[in-house]
Amino acid sequence: MIRFADVSSRPAAPPRGALPGALFAALLAMAMPGHAQEAAAAGDVATLDRLYVKGERAEGYSVRKTTAGTRFNLSAREIPQSVSIISHQRIEDQGLDDIIDVLSNTTGVSNTRSDSERFEFYARGFYIDNYQFDGIPTTMVQNWSYGDSALDLALYDRVEVVRGATGLLTGAGNPSASVNLIRKHADSHELTGTVSVTAGSWGRTRSTVDVTTPLNASGSVRARVIGSYLDTDSYVDRYSQQKTLGYAVIDADLGENTQLSVGYDYQKKQSDDVTWGGFPLWYSDGSRTRYSRSFNPASDWTFWDTTTKRAFATVQHDFAGGWKVKANATHDQTDVTDKLFYPYYTIYGFDKDTGAGVVPYSGYYVTQRKVDGLDGYADGPFRLFGREHELMAGVSYNRRRYINTGTYSFPANEDGTGYYTLPTYLGWTGSEYAEPDWEPLAEYGRGTVTQKAAYAAVRLSLADPLKLIAGARYTDWKSEGEDADRQHKVTTPYAGLVYDFDDTWSAYASYTDIFQPQTARDINGSYLDPVTGKSYEVGVKAAWFDDRLNASLSVFRIEQDNVAQVTTDRIPGTDEFAYVAARGTVSRGFEFELNGELAPGWNATFGASRYVAKDAGGSDINSKLPQTTVKLYTSYTPRSLAELTFGGGVNWQNRIYDVDETHGRFEQKAYALVGAFARYHLSEQFSVQVNLNNLLDKKYYSQISSYGAWGEPRNGSLTFTYRF
Repeated sequence: MIRFADVSSRPAAPPRGALPGALFAALLAMAMPGHAQEAAAAGDVATLDRLYVKGERAEGYSVRKTTAGTRFNLSAREIPQSVSIISHQRIEDQGLDDIIDVLSNTTGVSNTRSDSERFEFYARGFYIDNYQFDGIPTTMVQNWSYGDSALDLALYDRVEVVRGATGLLTGAGNPSASVNLIRKHADSHELTGTVSVTAGSWGRTRSTVDVTTPLNASGSVRARVIGSYLDTDSYVDRYSQQKTLGYAVIDADLGENTQLSVGYDYQKKQSDDVTWGGFPLWYSDGSRTRYSRSFNPASDWTFWDTTTKRAFATVQHDFAGGWKVKANATHDQTDVTDKLFYPYYTIYGFDKDTGAGVVPYSGYYVTQRKVDGLDGYADGPFRLFGREHELMAGVSYNRRRYINTGTYSFPANEDGTGYYTLPTYLGWTGSEYAEPDWEPLAEYGRGTVTQKAAYAAVRLSLADPLKLIAGARYTDWKSEGEDADRQHKVTTPYAGLVYDFDDTWSAYASYTDIFQPQTARDINGSYLDPVTGKSYEVGVKAAWFDDRLNASLSVFRIEQDNVAQVTTDRIPGTDEFAYVAARGTVSRGFEFELNGELAPGWNATFGASRYVAKDAGGSDINSKLPQTTVKLYTSYTPRSLAELTFGGGVNWQNRIYDVDETHGRFEQKAYALVGAFARYHLSEQFSVQVNLNNLLDKKYYSQISSYGAWGEPRNGSLTFTYRF
């Protein structure tokens, strides 16, 4: 298979203390009065029936407890890493439909795109490849695009993002972040549900039904069913997309202390007139192209269809004394078919006056991925030396099987003197180049990647204000059927220290680790040891109003070791150059986040991040990513008008650039995107909401890597929701 640039290998104590410093003073002055009134009202004590709560639900923009990062059920302030929670309320306020929307609005996370269907996300300069569904790890690889970045959010309650190395719970990966998607469950003992219909720009319509019902008289067995359908055109000419979602889950209380969940989801995405790469950024004379935001560089026969089916089961039993055991199992299968057109122009140039010089490169691919995951663990308290501590231990199994097949068309001239070029690419409408007569599909890759692991961690109470979390994961990683069979057995350490100054403020320091196997070989023909990502982080955290408002400030440094570096020597008996392990990228920076309820009815999230990542030679890596970002969003419900909720926010990033070997540097200047929303309850059950995105209609490039793409212009949507 021929590969080109940008094809991307396609084949609980009451709060006390103050908020010191000018940064928090204004927020505290506004937030404290409302909460003070709540505290005063708390003097009226009422006795309620006992309520059993299984799991943790988000309140506003925050969640009081989470197992993110460590498996211990902790508040954000007790976790010695940077953690962001994107709650269901925030998802609803911002109108976030898929993973692209969520991660684009997450502190410290940025993205690049390869075309209309593939978005790659990064944190601290490194690619994010570790995702979890209800805590079960899986790896998502975008180069063959199994549709992972387009996952619909209708079936998820919230998204948890832990930044830095996360090898304790995820196994192999990059020292970037781990993204955990928490599913919605049947958590109501009565018939409840919502029906929503959205109409938006470019003919966008989205309908969602979400119903929960008891299946027996006591409500000990419950079901939840969610269905969603999206149909939309685009600001890009001819591009359209349809997405279908179906989800069903049964939650059963098998006894007072045992819960079982069994579920299945189906997602299908059909995209037509899709891009592969983007539009050319340069003419052959070195001047820039000036395409409109609606220009589509693809042929009109292109499409990209993805179908994902996922089944899962979870069982948990709570023992006396606070111990529990939990087991998860999942199986998913993703099937992808696509036919693509790539306007390849780099070698021959692209003439500004005649439009000559574009080579029509086309691809037809059929791929499949199957993932099986099992995870089981136990955790609970124990006493030692007169103090109470916590222990967590578990085992994990993950197997990913894939097969990638395809063919391509790169036509030659009839006289055999070179490659065929289009008569002109000027005035392109998509109908100028017919679909090729495809050769039979060939197998480009088939393999199985298996991870077997055991992990454990302990949370030691060294003193009343001092907690130590220490643990390790032993992973037996094996790849079969790729370039060659490989196997690595790696122990991944984890250590974090948290010191509580008082009930509000704490400081922490942590060391986390992760590994990434590689295919390079040394002079003896042996595969190099995996790349190791070492993450060092220190910071301060604070929580107010019973953990409904959280803040964190962290400073981090990430180092890569054992990175393959090519030599001039060849492996004996081959034409393959040998590699040596060397020091790799170093990333350092800081992150700040304030998230939660500032006052009754007022939720906000504010995140700022800055990092600098250099390779071993001192050059910037991933210059197409912003190194500084600021993300703010807020919502407010006035006490005097409880039917109305309104708010908005802004995402800002600094400049980015790419360097083309032929034409030089292409730069996207810093820009900000502003959004707003308002929701009004016409009755207790019926509400209407308007969302506006890119309110100032900023024109910016969302892709600048050799080929370009424009970001979305100003757009909006109107959503009607009925709750019962």
